[in-house]
Amino acid sequence: MSFFLFLFVFLCLCLSSCFYGLSSCFYLSFFVYVFLPVFMSFFLFLFVFLCLCLSSCFYLSFLVFMVFLPVFICLSISFSFFHYSFSLSITHILPMPCPGPELPSGLVFSEVTETSLSVSWTKPKSPVSGFKVTYTHTQEGEPVSVMVDSADSTLALSKLSPGSSYEVSVISVLGLDESDAIKDLVMTLPDPPTALQAINVTDTKALLLWRPALATVDRYVIVYGSEKGSDDVKITVSGNAAEQQLKDLQGSTMYTVTVTSQLGNLDGPAAITVFTTTSGSGGDGEVPRDLKASQVTPRSALLTWKPPSAAVGSYKLTYQTEGQEMQEVTIDSTVTEFKLTRLHPMSKYTVQLQGERGGSYTAAISTEFTTGNLRYPFPSDCSQEMLNGMHESGEVEIFPRERQGKPVLVYCDQVTDGGGWTVFQRRMDGKTDFFRGWENYSKGFGELSGEFWLGNENLHNLTSMAPMTLRVDLRAGDESVFAKYSTFTVDTVRRNYALKVSGYSGTAGDSMSYHNGRMFSTRDRDPAPFITRCAMSYRGGWWYKNCHQANLNGLYDTSVNHQGLIWTAWKGKDYSVPFTEMKLRPTSFTPPTQG
Repeated sequence: MSFFLFLFVFLCLCLSSCFYGLSSCFYLSFFVYVFLPVFMSFFLFLFVFLCLCLSSCFYLSFLVFMVFLPVFICLSISFSFFHYSFSLSITHILPMPCPGPELPSGLVFSEVTETSLSVSWTKPKSPVSGFKVTYTHTQEGEPVSVMVDSADSTLALSKLSPGSSYEVSVISVLGLDESDAIKDLVMTLPDPPTALQAINVTDTKALLLWRPALATVDRYVIVYGSEKGSDDVKITVSGNAAEQQLKDLQGSTMYTVTVTSQLGNLDGPAAITVFTTTSGSGGDGEVPRDLKASQVTPRSALLTWKPPSAAVGSYKLTYQTEGQEMQEVTIDSTVTEFKLTRLHPMSKYTVQLQGERGGSYTAAISTEFTTGNLRYPFPSDCSQEMLNGMHESGEVEIFPRERQGKPVLVYCDQVTDGGGWTVFQRRMDGKTDFFRGWENYSKGFGELSGEFWLGNENLHNLTSMAPMTLRVDLRAGDESVFAKYSTFTVDTVRRNYALKVSGYSGTAGDSMSYHNGRMFSTRDRDPAPFITRCAMSYRGGWWYKNCHQANLNGLYDTSVNHQGLIWTAWKGKDYSVPFTEMKLRPTSFTPPTQG
């Protein structure tokens, strides 16, 4: 009876909840925490009772049912109410989530160029462990994030695209927590046109040519003038233009021309060229004669000419091939031949020669020639240069990005282990400082004839062309050892020039495999610090781990604190190696037979 009375009261309450929306939440909770346990306990008790009945213990069953059922229900209700009350109370004592770190403010952009800019912000008043700066090309780029120390509030962004919009955001970091982001858009400047030159120069006119900017620009602004003229002349042409005829010039006058790209209200840097108009008078005796090219090879040509009958003070020689900037050389008046070097194979060159007399230039004479062919007209590394016939070590231009990319001047080792090695690091006398920042290590520094680092960007370009082998040569007095690795790659700047190296052989011992998979770090940028900032502690730029087994970019001739030029597997960490050279070549390269 108690159970059915309880059920009747509960049903009345449930019906009343239909008219009181706010009360329905209470009754739902009441059902879950009070009625449901009682209901379940009743059926459990009924099951026990039926079992006893089936076992013919009728009187025992009756006694249990009449005496213990009310007690069982009361205990269930008491427990249920306790559970319900506890559940209500616990919601008030659970901790509220802690707020994240305070966000920075005052995002400001400065020093904006076509490929770089500086972003700064105001630090929050509350302490933070650092900041994360993320920048994204709004049309085609992937987000790039850089961690910044809490002591800094400015970051220089580089290797950006000209004339492009970037979204930049900054967040505060405190341990594993991050704040909301402050963000803004910034536009880089358009890049200038390149290969600006004046051709077909006469006494009154000249044709101005240039290679368009990489960025899409609205217009080009041309400004030209001379010291003789009173005012500069300004011309605006379409952003699709690549030439402009200059007219009404004065003879025997030097003109300076600037061409500037414009995108909206942004002006890019100016491209500049200088040319001198001819005198516009005189006979054949006043100009040089018979300009010819001979002994033409894939990389050089010999120019000869006859001097004018009237003496000149000097000669101005200009030469150019399609797609390259015009080169200009001033030659002494007593010279009647000149050898052009470092030319591009299989390229047609146009050469002009003028005599200079009293500050004025004679009319130009010209000639053309085409350089010869090579097996690899635009060698991508020193192994291809060796196959072109270069068998002596020395400096040469290579083209890691083929003809379309800029040439890179490198040092080729054509002697060691069959030759074909492109040298990218050398330490020999301590005259070059290797404790430098990220930008220096990215672009490279030093002199190819002495100590140098070729640059991480060049290393990435070289190792991404084909599978490469790394060789490390070490010398100390009369001792010489080497380490060779069959796999060697340097990743992109977005992956912080991470190193992949394996497959050791040699006599120096393996100290490089320890650094496999590590990102490059410098004194001003440590993408993945371990326990300490290794680049600061060991005074170099390297693929540090915790911290090094090799440290070939450390301090020269230093044996304290493991800061020297270390190769642990050979001389331990307390000896600085006097001579180191790191070089690479394609793994598939087979040295040519000499004969």
